[in-house]
Amino acid sequence: MKTCSHVAVPRRAALVVLATAVAVVLAALSLAACGGCSSGGSATPTARTSQSTPAANPSNTPTAPSASSSTGPPSTPAKQLVIAVASGSKSNGLSVISSTGQVRQLLAPSGGPIRDLAWSPDGKRLAYLQAKSGNGYAARLSWYDTTTGATSQVVFPNEDNEAAVDSFTWVAPTEVIASVIASGPTYRANGALWLCDVVKGTRKVVKDDGGRALRGAGVSSSADGTRIAYVAYGAASQGMVPERLRLLNADNLVLMTVAQGRHPADIDGDAFTYPLISPDGSLIYTAQTGSDPGFACTVWEVGQEKAMQATDLIWPAPGSWSPSGRLAFGGASGLKNFQFDSIQVWQRGVARPTAILVPPTKLPISSVAWSPKATQIAYTVSKPSGLNGSLWVVNADGSNRHLLFASGSRPAWAMAPISFP
Repeated sequence: MKTCSHVAVPRRAALVVLATAVAVVLAALSLAACGGCSSGGSATPTARTSQSTPAANPSNTPTAPSASSSTGPPSTPAKQLVIAVASGSKSNGLSVISSTGQVRQLLAPSGGPIRDLAWSPDGKRLAYLQAKSGNGYAARLSWYDTTTGATSQVVFPNEDNEAAVDSFTWVAPTEVIASVIASGPTYRANGALWLCDVVKGTRKVVKDDGGRALRGAGVSSSADGTRIAYVAYGAASQGMVPERLRLLNADNLVLMTVAQGRHPADIDGDAFTYPLISPDGSLIYTAQTGSDPGFACTVWEVGQEKAMQATDLIWPAPGSWSPSGRLAFGGASGLKNFQFDSIQVWQRGVARPTAILVPPTKLPISSVAWSPKATQIAYTVSKPSGLNGSLWVVNADGSNRHLLFASGSRPAWAMAPISFP
C-alpha cells in the first residue's frame, strides 16, 4: 500500500482556492493513460488479508458529474485515475485532478499546511496530516470519505494536550498505524504506535510478540499491511543519539532491527530519514541527511546487505515505490551540481540509481509519486517561499515532462471513486 509517512518533503520543514483561471488552463492538460477514535479492542494488531494494488485503467472520458454539492456525491461514482494534492498557496487545501485534467476541490484552504497524503488500498478514503498552526510540524490526522464527501479527524489520547501525529500508514482499507507523540518535541522523537480503524472508531496499542508497546517515528507499510517499518530513537549519550531502523512482522509480531545508526544531538540530521518499505516488504529506502552525518540514499535489503547506496546526493527527497518495486526519489545528482535537483530511479540488481530527469530550475524536488502502472511520475518543484509548489508529471523514461497544476504538492495517485462537476 501507499505510505504517507514521508511522501513529500524533508520533515525538518513543511513546504507548504483553486483559482478558476488555473482550473480552466489545467482542463486542457491531460494525463497520459497510466498504467474521535475511542479506546477498545485487543492490544495487538491482527493478521491481515493481502491487499492488491488496484489496476489503473483510466478513461479519456470523464465520469458523469454529480448532482450534489461539491462537498460530496450522493452515490459512489465509478473509479477513475486521480491525483490528490495539497492545494492553495499555503498548501492548506485539498484537491484532486482527473486523467483529463479536471480539478475538484475537496477541502477549501484553511488552517495549517497539509502534508503526507495517502489513499487507502481500495481508493475510497484519503488520509492526510494537517499542521495545527502555521508551518509547525505538530499535526492532526484526518481523512476524506469519497462516498459521503465528509472529513473526520482521528483523535488519540492527549490530542488536546499537544499530542501530534508524526506519521501514519494504511495497512487495510479502513485501518492505519500512526505514530503519536504525546507532548514535547515533534521532530526526531518516538511516538506511540497505534492501530486505528478509522470507520469503526477503535484503536489498539501496537505491541511486539513479547507484549512490549512499540514506539518510533516514520511508519511505513508493505502493500499487504503485514510488514511495518519505522525508526526508533534512543537516549542521547556523549552527544550522539542512536537510531534503529526496525521492522515488525504483523503476522507473528516479531520485531527485528534492520540497521543501526546515530546522529549528533545538537545538529540537524538523521541516519534514517523518510523510511519507506517496498510493496513486497523486502526492501527499505532511507535517506541520511545533515551536514555532520552527511548525505546519502540507501536501500536496505531486509536480513541481508545493503542493496544500494548513493552518497553524492544533496538533500534527497522522500522516495516512492512502484507496485513492481522500482524506486524513485528526488535529489541532486552530484555534489558540484547540488542546486539542480533531479529524479533518480533505481531497481533491484542495479548498483546505482539513474537520473531520468534534471529539470531546468534551481529549485528542489520535494516529493515524487509513481502512477499505479508505473508509466509516469508526478513530482513537486518547491517554491522559493517554502510553501506549496508546482506539480509536474513526466514519463518513467524522462520524456514528456509537463506542468499539471500550478499550486499543488504532495501528489498521491489512486484509482478512486471521485466525480467531477
